[in-house]
Amino acid sequence: MKHMRLMLMMLLVIAAACPAFAKGQAEETAAADKQPELTFMTVEAVYIEDYYTNEFTKHMEDKTGVQITWETIPEQAEEEKLNLVLASGDYPDVFFGLGFTDDKLSLYGTEEQLLLPLNDLIDEHMPNLKKILDEIPGAWGAITSPDGKIYGLPSFNICYHCENANKLWVYQPFLDALGLDMPKTTEEFRQMLIAFRDNDPNGNGEADEIPFAGAIKSWHGTPDLFLLNSFVYTDIDSRIDTSPDRYIGFYVDNGTIETAVDTPEYRDGLRYLHDLYAEGLIFPGSFTQDGGQLVQLVEGSADPIVGVTAGGWGGVFSNFGGERYSNYRPLEPLMGPDGVQYTPTYLSEPMPGRFVISADCEFPVEAVKWADYLYTTEGTLRARNGIEGESWRWAEEGEKGLDGEQAIWFGMKPFNDTDPQNESFIEVGPRALTSDFRLGKATEQDADLWGTDGLEKMLYEATRDLYKPHADPSKALPRLKFLADEVSEYATVKTEYATYVKQSLVQYIVGDLDIESDWDTYVKNLDKLGQDDLLAVSQKAYDRQFK
Repeated sequence: MKHMRLMLMMLLVIAAACPAFAKGQAEETAAADKQPELTFMTVEAVYIEDYYTNEFTKHMEDKTGVQITWETIPEQAEEEKLNLVLASGDYPDVFFGLGFTDDKLSLYGTEEQLLLPLNDLIDEHMPNLKKILDEIPGAWGAITSPDGKIYGLPSFNICYHCENANKLWVYQPFLDALGLDMPKTTEEFRQMLIAFRDNDPNGNGEADEIPFAGAIKSWHGTPDLFLLNSFVYTDIDSRIDTSPDRYIGFYVDNGTIETAVDTPEYRDGLRYLHDLYAEGLIFPGSFTQDGGQLVQLVEGSADPIVGVTAGGWGGVFSNFGGERYSNYRPLEPLMGPDGVQYTPTYLSEPMPGRFVISADCEFPVEAVKWADYLYTTEGTLRARNGIEGESWRWAEEGEKGLDGEQAIWFGMKPFNDTDPQNESFIEVGPRALTSDFRLGKATEQDADLWGTDGLEKMLYEATRDLYKPHADPSKALPRLKFLADEVSEYATVKTEYATYVKQSLVQYIVGDLDIESDWDTYVKNLDKLGQDDLLAVSQKAYDRQFK
């Protein structure tokens, strides 16, 4: 007690002699008692009536004590308005659910230092996010900028069947009519197409069958990629309007970036495709038509005519739920002449920058704690689906999920991201649609797999049984992040290179280029377009992120 009195007297003397000390102590005490207030900037989403009165906002205020002031920008002009705000320097505390690309995070984080690095905050205050990042291979690297810092929290949407979405579908009644089994090899596939062409499987007495058709502008609707993977692992297709970062033909082999597009195996795959085309087994319009035209081709005739087609799911090429949709069956990846049998993997990588904190935010700890709740199953359900007991509930014992295991949650009403409502944020902001979350939704186990109610279960089972056994995720090229000087030096080169590869792919298949006489020139042109430099800069970026 005597020592306490002495200490108190000393503090009083110091305070009297140094008013600044007393003022500082008072400010510290006041700051400790101050209720956290954060300004969130987000989009004016058509499906959210009012952020202030939204039930999820109220739930988070009760749960965290954080008061939020909302600033909104038009969803239709999000990119333009966000750029204006970033250029102004007048920032909110948090950019919530806005389109911060990797380039933006590097520019305003690394170079301008206007965004707060979040590494330590994640480590100390975000156990739920850390758990997800630890469970998904490559996830830490996917959200880390080239300087080693994390400037934005991600959103997750892990789609099991989308990871192996490059699928072919065979019209089962044609097989039945001709007494054929599903092909297992590229040669059996060729013989099946010939039978479809020559043996009138629709039984109308006319040679009107189209053995194999695809579409160059649809979701995994191109006819080439599936078959190329029977010769060499290939992550490239003939779409010209896709990102050169993702469809450039590069892949990872034990940590080294490689390319397939100048290899003898790739050349063999092109030979095979050209032979199919030359024999009239591939519909010529497959390399010019879009998805709508493919649907018209499948659905527009009185009798079914398309034997095989491509797409990530049946709605790409047919009327969802219709008679023809319900009769197409997924084809397992084919074994090539040298025993190669791959399906490419599309990594369900975190979407970057869905929760970005400005460098001068007064309450960064409270901000990341607020966000960490969104990375729980409950937080995702409340933020995305709505009120517990009205929009969703926890699954009961014995209810099964999409994967046939004990379900986690049950949807009480259809998910609706078009009509105004005030229960949740729907798609705005971070969410944790992990594999467990999606597969854990209670699902009717006896639903007709080929009807509308059985779609998700059919895609899950087809992917699990036919495609996952031939997938090698370690070969998939993740999203790479480049330094500013690398971007400026290689952006144009990358686009020109990718365009040349894709155009050449189609030209070899349709015969505008000769696979024998034009091959050496093609390989030399790849060198002239900077293939070695592109591989080298990609390797540097890969090593920064993942080694």
